[in-house]
Amino acid sequence: MYSLEFSRLANKFFQRLSKENQLMVSKKMFSIRENPFHYLKKLKGNNLWRLRIKDYCAIIDVVVSERCPE
Repeated sequence: MYSLEFSRLANKFFQRLSKENQLMVSKKMFSIRENPFHYLKKLKGNNLWRLRIKDYCAIIDVVVSERCPE
């Protein structure tokens, strides 16, 4: 499972959304943690990804690191 980190600018934008839109965006963001690449589309020319959430577009940087054996 992937973890999520939001930039300061993303947090500021999120706080300005209505409560209804905050709930919609947070549900979608947390639902993609298992398999994010199923929902993301690669942006051309860089290592960033796009996630459409109704009228919004989230730009995502996926950092893949090896997990330590438990």
